[in-house]
Amino acid sequence: MIRNAIVTGANGFIGTALLKEMSKNGITVYAVIKDKNESVSLIENLPGVHIVYCSLENIHSLSARKPEIGDADVFIHLAWAGSFGNARADYNLQLLNVKYAIDAVNAAADLGVKRFVGAGTLAEMDVLNYHLIDGSTPNAVSMYGIAKMTMHMMTKTECVSRCIEHVWCYLSNTYGVGNTTNNFVNMASLKMLRGEHAAFTSGEQIYDFVYVTDTVRAILAVAEKGKDNSSYYLGSTKQRKLKEYIKIIRDTINPSIELYLGEIPFNGTPLPPETYDTDKLVSDTGFVPEVSFEDGIIKTINWLRNNAI
Repeated sequence: MIRNAIVTGANGFIGTALLKEMSKNGITVYAVIKDKNESVSLIENLPGVHIVYCSLENIHSLSARKPEIGDADVFIHLAWAGSFGNARADYNLQLLNVKYAIDAVNAAADLGVKRFVGAGTLAEMDVLNYHLIDGSTPNAVSMYGIAKMTMHMMTKTECVSRCIEHVWCYLSNTYGVGNTTNNFVNMASLKMLRGEHAAFTSGEQIYDFVYVTDTVRAILAVAEKGKDNSSYYLGSTKQRKLKEYIKIIRDTINPSIELYLGEIPFNGTPLPPETYDTDKLVSDTGFVPEVSFEDGIIKTINWLRNNAI
């Protein structure tokens, strides 16, 4: 059972939701924020949450603040610079993220923490599935996925060296209220809300979208019960073809909107269905999702209507 935790990236979209879930469960959280210019209004008043200012560049020095932090059961590393947009292709930044993650492992070890949880991404799977094919044409996300994959392997190796348990989370496509990125759900929803031409790929590939509260419940389940040196795909347990999600978004906004599926070519190789297998997650942790896509998209679209149009 987790009683105390350290969380980096604690004021981001997923970090904020995670802190709310941990606070609700009575867990004391030391929320690592990069500097005092960052907004912490959504987390600073949560019961049991303590703000600790420390940049990624200085994450190695976190161990010197043990009197302030005390004992923690787990170190959850969500922080990552350059997760979206053109920064994904910045190899200097992406490589620094890998170094910072390894520094975080060593800070955790020096603090006496016994378990490190890393946040991965399906972009890692995209790299393995497509990048090595002769003639493939990687895009900006490839650099990001390669860095995440490198972080996965190197933090696992460092954890073994420092005698810390290592658990890895492959985060799926997380959406929901408060997400200000141009992820697929936001992009598709806003395109239709604004009355723009609703053109997409054919949408035959399997996808999985997870509402943010389910994503953070899965992270917490893995942090508590995941097996050492294991990785888990954090999914909804109910995957569908992308075009089915697009149609649900359309029907939620306005069923009369005409969709132009297949107008945009698909560049890449679809991930195989087994990528989205959640059997290990469910069997090892008992995780059960609570929010269906039909319910989650209603909340998300209502929020977008009020905040993004």
